[in-house]
Amino acid sequence: MAWKETAPTNPRPGSTAPVSADIYRYVNKVGEDGWVQGLDESSARLPLCKYTKVMLLGTRAGRTTFKVVDGTHAGKVLSMKTENSDKHFGTVAPKNSLIEIVVTYGKYQEAWVSAARGGQKLDQQWAELSADGLNAKVTMNTVLDVGFYPLPAGEYPIMVPDVPHAGNMTTFYRREESSLKHDQVWFPIKYGNNGRYVHVGNVSDGCTTVVDLAKWTELHEILISHRSPDLKYVAKLIVKGKPERTK
Repeated sequence: MAWKETAPTNPRPGSTAPVSADIYRYVNKVGEDGWVQGLDESSARLPLCKYTKVMLLGTRAGRTTFKVVDGTHAGKVLSMKTENSDKHFGTVAPKNSLIEIVVTYGKYQEAWVSAARGGQKLDQQWAELSADGLNAKVTMNTVLDVGFYPLPAGEYPIMVPDVPHAGNMTTFYRREESSLKHDQVWFPIKYGNNGRYVHVGNVSDGCTTVVDLAKWTELHEILISHRSPDLKYVAKLIVKGKPERTK
């Protein structure tokens, strides 16, 4: 998308012509954790997820200044080294639509052994997830005795990722699956206090947790590469069936 306006072309009054400038970019490259950082005026680092839209404001002293258009930091003016903005920003935009992901409840299994968590035994409420031709095994609840419960059947918007989630919750899964990336990107599910997420791992506190570690990177791209027209959501989650256990 380009900015378009009219501007003077010479000193004569009323002498104008159409001009345009290509000022919009998108975060097209992120780090292994799924984020890239920009600095605000106080030099605080603020994270941006993939396909965040930005408006370029200018370059000075080796830094590019830009305004964030969507996501948690929408409206904020940030900057980064121009060499980094050239690397991370591009013209590939997300699809202007929501992707549908379908989760269908399956069996409840006691004492499932998690190799990634050193042989820890976990009680799992299993389900199958499908999205854009990708199928993956998910757990919808692991800890039943502390107030968490599986998401009820229904339809739920999935929001744009909010902030990077703590690396100590997921990065150790990379030891089990070397292809795993972007594990610190969690997608909030609009339900209750919005504290449930679609994320990778072996433990679910009522979240939709992708146990197929090797499929997370692809699923992340399927989700993150979509935006609703208002830029607030990436997908619609459709939950089908009934869990075998809720408490």
